[in-house]
Amino acid sequence: MTKRKNVVSKMLLLVVILTLISCCFLGSTFARYTSSGKGTGTLEVATWKLSHAGDNIDVNFNMLSPSKDVYSSEDRSNSTGRLLVATITYEVDVETILTFSTGEAVFGGSPAYGSKGVASDGIPTEEEVKEVFSIALYVNESGDDADAATAYSEITLEAESKGTIYVYAEVTWTSDTADIKGENADKRDTWIGGNITGLTYNISYTAVQNTQIPEA
Repeated sequence: MTKRKNVVSKMLLLVVILTLISCCFLGSTFARYTSSGKGTGTLEVATWKLSHAGDNIDVNFNMLSPSKDVYSSEDRSNSTGRLLVATITYEVDVETILTFSTGEAVFGGSPAYGSKGVASDGIPTEEEVKEVFSIALYVNESGDDADAATAYSEITLEAESKGTIYVYAEVTWTSDTADIKGENADKRDTWIGGNITGLTYNISYTAVQNTQIPEA
């Protein structure tokens, strides 16, 4: 009986020793590879701001007449001059391509277009009226100065830049076109003056990102 107690006591002692050894390994081996901490990673989003009141730019031209000149051998035309139609303010961190587009002229009044053409019965068709008018855009990136503006072409906004772009439009009334000149052109101009009360162009712009941060 005494021997059995001794055996049991030794076994219990062995279990305790093994447990202590195991704890020593856990404490000294695994704990020194464990660490913790807190931090914050901040990402700054590249700035891309373009603003203009409204989605589209509606331009109304309602005071324009044909040229007063008598037809000789040169085509006659008269223009509104350059009118400020939009001011685009931008701030971009990436290179941006800015483009403008214009829709067809929308005529005011209730014109009853002809079907045969002005050369046949003095009443122009809708297409014959549309070819009389054209619109051209000009831009100035330095300030509001129509005379210093240049004919519009695609605009590249450099990365990390900001500024203001002034956009001007000029509508031209061309009396003499490819197939209608002289007396027939005068008839068409007269009909337009009596039936068209004004015209409207819709101008819209699109800005497209052209580079990225960071570059690939």
